[in-house]
Amino acid sequence: MPGRTFQFGVFEVNESSGELRKHGVKIRVQEQPFQILVLLLERPNEIVGREEIRARLWPENTFVDFDNAISNAVRRLREALSDSADNPRFIETLSRRGYRFIGQVAVQSQTPPVPKPPVPKPPAPKPTRIKVVPIAVGSLILGVASWWLWTGRKPDATQLTPLPLTAAPGWEWTPSFSPDGSQIAYAWDKTETGKTSHIYIKLIGSGRSVQLTTGPEPDFVPSWSPDGRSVAFGRTLSQGNAIYLIQPVGGTERKLANGYFRGLMSWSPDGRFIATGDRKSPNELTSLHCLVVENGEEIRLTTPPNAHTSDADPAFSPDGRMLLFTRCSGPYTCALYLLDLSVNCRPKGEARLLREENGPISGIAWTADGKEAVYGFSSAGDIWSFHLMKIKVEAAAKPERLTYAGVGASLPAIALRANRLAYIQNLSDIDIWRVQSGKPTRSFASSTRIEFGPQYSPDGKHVAFNSNRSGVIQVWVCDTDGENLVQLTNSAEASGTPRWSPDGRWIAFDRHLKGGWHIFIMASDGGPSRQLTSSASDEVIPSWSQDGNWIYYASNQTGRYEIWKAPAKGGKETQVTRNGGWTAFESPDGRSLYYTKNLSYNESPSGLWQLPFQSKEERLILESVGSRAFTVKESGIYYVPTPSAGDNASVRFLDFATRKSREITSIKDFVGGFGGLTVSPDRETMLFAVAARTGSNVMVVENFK
Repeated sequence: MPGRTFQFGVFEVNESSGELRKHGVKIRVQEQPFQILVLLLERPNEIVGREEIRARLWPENTFVDFDNAISNAVRRLREALSDSADNPRFIETLSRRGYRFIGQVAVQSQTPPVPKPPVPKPPAPKPTRIKVVPIAVGSLILGVASWWLWTGRKPDATQLTPLPLTAAPGWEWTPSFSPDGSQIAYAWDKTETGKTSHIYIKLIGSGRSVQLTTGPEPDFVPSWSPDGRSVAFGRTLSQGNAIYLIQPVGGTERKLANGYFRGLMSWSPDGRFIATGDRKSPNELTSLHCLVVENGEEIRLTTPPNAHTSDADPAFSPDGRMLLFTRCSGPYTCALYLLDLSVNCRPKGEARLLREENGPISGIAWTADGKEAVYGFSSAGDIWSFHLMKIKVEAAAKPERLTYAGVGASLPAIALRANRLAYIQNLSDIDIWRVQSGKPTRSFASSTRIEFGPQYSPDGKHVAFNSNRSGVIQVWVCDTDGENLVQLTNSAEASGTPRWSPDGRWIAFDRHLKGGWHIFIMASDGGPSRQLTSSASDEVIPSWSQDGNWIYYASNQTGRYEIWKAPAKGGKETQVTRNGGWTAFESPDGRSLYYTKNLSYNESPSGLWQLPFQSKEERLILESVGSRAFTVKESGIYYVPTPSAGDNASVRFLDFATRKSREITSIKDFVGGFGGLTVSPDRETMLFAVAARTGSNVMVVENFK
């Protein structure tokens, strides 16, 4: 069996020679730690159990202290890699479960050389004309075989190694190749806030990034024209946004159109049109349009089939005859559709389904031959589990995963003339932090992955939260000191937003299923779960009534998210709000409902509203609240207003008695409304999510076909 070479960071592992090298220098490592490393590298981002390690290292009927031996071998391995168990870069420990390699891995098979054909013995003397023929025929066969080997076989996917275009801090996203594939235009937010991004251009392989756009408004989604003379990009304005054109060497910008553009844009191959998603008002659903580059005229291409769907992220085929785009029901259930086009960018018939996916899709790119496409997809249904998929553009095609891109890969772009693939790699790490007596103390139940959305139990002895430390966002429970972690849910798809029942016996949560998100209930000490909602819409973010008889949640079955409620034991659901609703908590006295609104399918800032059940007339309580960042107590409301770009967030308390707010503490690197906020029953401690690391890099893969 030929060996393999694994590359990660500055390290290289040669399986056949048993060598570990750093920057090309051999690092001494013993046999057992080396075998553990190979086992982990074979399955990056997957849990490898201690029993699997035992089976790899020791034969049957071996009698040793396996647990102690494995722990010592892993410790020696970490020493060789200069890694840390407390703050791992490569090897993560999962208590009582095993280990996981968390870095990016490139694998290359070592193909043995093709053996030379045996040299024939000299034949007996014969006439010259007979001796020459077999040699000439053999040379011809060998030449044809060599030509087939070099020109007829595609590169092995395991040999493709993604490399960062840059390694800058902040968010680099939405790459777009120049027509010759030598440069990439991309959006970059150095501040990591997502609010001050501009367009940059970088030559692949050398040079520095050159800033193309400036100004106070954020710029996004660049798209290079087919002739290379223009870069189209979006810009956020005070009302909606606009699409502009600028030369790649800089200069005067030209506004092409105003609107409420959403998602990516794509040039037609002849450069006459730009396809994009647009809507005429903030509350409308998005449909596809063609913009005429010459004059900004807008041609409508699609009409979503119902009030729950939006069309976005169009991509012209290389011949310009089709658009491939996403049609999504809510934020997390998407499908790929094809639309045939005339030469003047008019639709020919209705869009047809290519592939229905059970999760969100992020970005689409055609291959150069127009027969396949690459797209970002999260099979788990959460935004941190994206990976790249490749699909043939034909009926009933099934996609294949591009494993070399790893987890967190999305927004692909393909250079049609240079055999290059680009995409973004999410680098975020979000932790839960604790505040006691108004001062942040330390991280809480943290890992190298994502933790957010904490909720104290009613007795204050436990905390439920979301984490993807097992690979997919799931519900976890631990003690209030962060110890004794237990994974409560264990499904192939994302489960999150845990909420305790008033008696602490049950936990409601939302789970992604085929067709959307729904509300589930399970015992707080584990066991089977029970599905509460099952409509054709998305139902998310549950919470309990004070008497434990009802569960509130947000549903988009009316075309926008409103608060609904259903009996906790099952039964007919009832609509509660009529003007929008997202995250809701009933007041401690059970007389009213407090909630934020989210009308645009994302975690955008919101005010906080109160709906008294008696009068049924809502009123605005607070102007600015992160969409999930509030909690209601008897004496007032703890909340986090949405901070301005570059500012620290502030946890504040609205006192019902004085009707005034005061600051409790300042938060650096607050991740936004989705991170949540919870306060212990004794009001001495609070938990919230902060960004230990945020950002993304643009990655480039050579020799992609």
